[in-house]
Amino acid sequence: MAISDESLHRLRDDIAIDKADRYYERAEWKSVAAQVKRMDNYECQHCKMKGKYRRGVLVHHVKHLKDYPELALSIYDPVTGARQLVTLCRLCHEDIHPEHQRQWVSTKDLVTCERWD
Repeated sequence: MAISDESLHRLRDDIAIDKADRYYERAEWKSVAAQVKRMDNYECQHCKMKGKYRRGVLVHHVKHLKDYPELALSIYDPVTGARQLVTLCRLCHEDIHPEHQRQWVSTKDLVTCERWD
């Protein structure tokens, strides 16, 4: 499925302001992601290559969305014919994208300075 010119323009605008994550809330993405998960039988494709099984919960862009927005909805890469979108478990996706792991930091002040070290 090719991305429409209008959708591609909106995606590029979102990438420019570092808001590419908005794309994953759009109906067109949700439809393609559901199709990819069905194709992969809801199995993590990286775990499967290692002879393991884990439930796939995320759809990953092999060529990153920010670098190749024109492939946003392409299940297969039109140049190589290889899969562009694959189903992954959360652990494999975090291994591929460690920069996306958010570390929790409290924004509240401590109630008391008392410590039990």
